[in-house]
Amino acid sequence: MTETIGVETVDDAMADSTLADGGADAMADGGADGAVGAGGFGAAITAAYSDALAEVYDEVYPSTPDLADVGEFLLTLARPGADVLELGVGTGRVALPLADQGFHVHGVESSEGMLARLAAKDPQGRITPVRGDFAGMDLGRRFDVVLAPFNVLCCAMAVDEQIALMHAIARHTASDGHVVIETFDPSDYHVQKKNEVTTYPIGARGAMIESVGVLPASQNMMLQNTLFLDGDAPKSATTVMRYLWPSELDLLGAIAGLELTARYAGWREQPFDGGDSRKMCVSVFRPLA
Repeated sequence: MTETIGVETVDDAMADSTLADGGADAMADGGADGAVGAGGFGAAITAAYSDALAEVYDEVYPSTPDLADVGEFLLTLARPGADVLELGVGTGRVALPLADQGFHVHGVESSEGMLARLAAKDPQGRITPVRGDFAGMDLGRRFDVVLAPFNVLCCAMAVDEQIALMHAIARHTASDGHVVIETFDPSDYHVQKKNEVTTYPIGARGAMIESVGVLPASQNMMLQNTLFLDGDAPKSATTVMRYLWPSELDLLGAIAGLELTARYAGWREQPFDGGDSRKMCVSVFRPLA
């Protein structure tokens, strides 16, 4: 059994009733079973992929000043110091700026590698990490904001997994709270005819090559990443995502008892008109009365 200090598993959180007051102490990890949960095969693929890229994630996707825009956006929905549940907290790229702005953040993540990076960047323990599968989680409490940034919902590789995830989001949202989901506009990807390859520099250490192939009928994307780091043998990681049209996201929300209140093309509330995969889609939902 692997022990990860300072990280709760989903089972730990369910068992600890003090989570309802937001004051639970971090517990020891209960092992790999908690990381797979109800998501099964899809969740295991996502965790393995994230583990493989954890070492270079912050270099491929560095923190930028505009991440503070996420916090400013959330302040239009919730009070300062509100309780936020972030799905796919990763290395804290979004969560740490939120903590800087005074939010109390719980972050769910299935990858031990990502959580290890988060712990190294957050020695003060401002983020409460929970290791587990999003779709199967039940933390026994509700939050002012449930945040699913950076295409987290698309990491569920099948429709039933996305439905389960939306239900999990809804049951963790306070009756007067909000759900904020960031996805990408799939318009350009949906008509992609061949694999597209992108190279990302990793500082002075090497590079990562990413190949993206699309299966329009199932709305799936296969991502193949290969790391070339100085002194290391090449290392590959593969995952499958399922992209969502905005109207489809609205339907998933309705199934889970959530209604759309706003949609933007970014965290500064830019108007969303669709049709361009370079634009993000920031959707705000609230529980139905």
